[in-house]
Amino acid sequence: MSRSITPPRLPDRQQAVHELFHNRDFRLLWVGQLLSQVGDQCLLIAAITLISNLSNSPLAMLIPAISIAIPQLVFGLVGGVMADRWDRKMVMIFSDILRGLIVLSVIAVHRVDQLWILYLAAGGLALVGVFFYPARNATLPNIVPASLLLAANGLIQGSYIVALIVGPIIAGAAVELWLPLAIIFDSATFFISAVVIAVMHIPPTVLAPAAVQNSVWEDMRSGLHFIRRSPALKRVLTVTAIATLGLGAIILLAIPHLKTQLEASGLEYGIAMSMLGLGSVIGGAMVNRLARRISTSTIVGGMLVFAGGAIVAFAFAPNYTVVLASITVIGACIVMARGALDAISQALAPDAMRGRVQSAVNLLVVAATALAEGLSAVLGSLIGVQTVFIAAGLVTAVTGGVAVYVLRDAARQMERLTQ
Repeated sequence: MSRSITPPRLPDRQQAVHELFHNRDFRLLWVGQLLSQVGDQCLLIAAITLISNLSNSPLAMLIPAISIAIPQLVFGLVGGVMADRWDRKMVMIFSDILRGLIVLSVIAVHRVDQLWILYLAAGGLALVGVFFYPARNATLPNIVPASLLLAANGLIQGSYIVALIVGPIIAGAAVELWLPLAIIFDSATFFISAVVIAVMHIPPTVLAPAAVQNSVWEDMRSGLHFIRRSPALKRVLTVTAIATLGLGAIILLAIPHLKTQLEASGLEYGIAMSMLGLGSVIGGAMVNRLARRISTSTIVGGMLVFAGGAIVAFAFAPNYTVVLASITVIGACIVMARGALDAISQALAPDAMRGRVQSAVNLLVVAATALAEGLSAVLGSLIGVQTVFIAAGLVTAVTGGVAVYVLRDAARQMERLTQ
């Protein structure tokens, strides 16, 4: 007979959020990330506006996406190695400074034959981000108590969605006033983030034995070997990849679906994305309360099942109200599931190996998102957008059902470590 899983004693939602935002280091990190992510949205809007003003070629829009994806896929694991070798605080500070300088180069783009500067900047930002994000994610368990790790990941996930709501508004105003203003604003947010991280207290990385003597390739192999030897981690990464594959389809096809099914305007799409952000904030705030009642594996599985159902509801939405409701549910479920998966992967990896594990997670998410968008674009034209949404919803829901069982051991290990 299987042993029942007793969720660890965690503070309730309000207490968890209160404690996290009274944690000086977490508060600084969260604010710095929110500012930086808002700046990223400004750069995105400015870049799209700049490209569309200079070129009518669809290829001009495709190249930046490729420029962003390739560095992450090729160098993703290297960033994790460096997050485990170098001082993570310094990695984050120098990454932000470099990204702030790279962004400023986009101001030099005035003609179509100068778009290569923008493409190179996009690739450079992605490459530096490969080093920043594993260091940030690996740092989180070192600055918050173990009992708040789940809530901390939910709030970090939610900050990105908040930026999706606020960023385009600021970007729109900046682009209307003076397009380079949006670029300068994004650059400034990176420098502010660097200053914020500089004043944080981040414990030094606990280096693995003989880490300095190993080559980057050896450290990369040891990280992959560690994941291969951990059945729990392999299951977490597999669930993360498959769930991302199912959820990624809605990113590319949401606009054409709303236009075709409901004749929605750009404003209505913007409101729908705002509801996605609202749902994400709700999910980030609720995840700790949920974790006090049920196991982490049930949170992941249950949220993916609900997200899958909401995707199908979105596909068949008879009116705009149902669209808004389903989008809100999707936002909340994604944040809770991803926050729980991140918390498990962080807890199961020792500090000396955590950067490499987080880089593997990021690599899988990037690869699965790119694959999902590519497949959805092809399948959408072959079998219809609505059918793709149904398939994506089923994949997500089935993954959730399986996750409840396959992540049990991983959840037990995490809960023992966080008690």
